Amino acid sequence: MKRTQLQTTVLIGLLFSFSFCQMEKQVPESDSQTNLLVGLLAGSALSTSFLLEYNGQWNAGYTYDANKQVTQASLTGRLIIATNPDGSGSIISGFEKNSDYFGGGDTTYRILSFDKSTRRMYYQNTPGGNNFANSTFGRIDYTPVTTTGCELGASKCFYFCEAVSGKTTLAEVQASTVTSNATNFASNGCGGFTFSRSLSRTQNSTWTGL
Repeated sequence: MKRTQLQTTVLIGLLFSFSFCQMEKQVPESDSQTNLLVGLLAGSALSTSFLLEYNGQWNAGYTYDANKQVTQASLTGRLIIATNPDGSGSIISGFEKNSDYFGGGDTTYRILSFDKSTRRMYYQNTPGGNNFANSTFGRIDYTPVTTTGCELGASKCFYFCEAVSGKTTLAEVQASTVTSNATNFASNGCGGFTFSRSLSRTQNSTWTGL
C-alpha cells in the first residue's frame, strides 16, 4: 500500500453490508475467524475462492532491517480481512491505538473485485468520518500467503502494496498502468516505497476495531 495511505491505514476488520447479491458463507476454522465472519450468509466451507486464505487478523508493518526482516517496532498496524467465497467482502485497517489514526477510528475497504492472474484487489473506501479518503477507489497488490520465512514466529504471512488510491471512479483504477514489484518489497517495489508485511495474528486483540 502506498505509504501515504496504508501507513496511516494499516489494519483491518470486517462487516459486510452488500445489497447486490446473495453471498455464501465461508465456515471459519477458528473461533476468532467466526467472530470476523458473522456478517456472512450461510454457505459452504469447501470454497476455492482466491481470497479466502487471507481471512483473519494480521499485524502489519513496513520497516525492514538489514536482513530484510520486518521489525517488531514496525508492527503498529492491524488488519482484519473477511471475504465471501466469491471474493467480495471487507478489509478494516487502522492503528493499534485510535489516537494514532486520522479522526480516531478505523478505515473500511469494501472489496469490489480481484484479478487472480495479477493478484490485484480493487476496493472502495466506504463513507464515514474515520476514512482517509471517503468513497474513493483504489487497488491493492499482494503476494501469496506463505507459511515459510515469516518473521517473529508468525504461522503465515504475505506482502501487500496499495498501488493505486484516491481515484473518483473504479474505471480510473482499472485503467491504471501502475505496477508493483514484490521482489523489491523492502526497498522501492511499491511505487518508490516498501511493501507492507502482514503477519498472522493468533492472540485476541484489544484494538477497538475488533
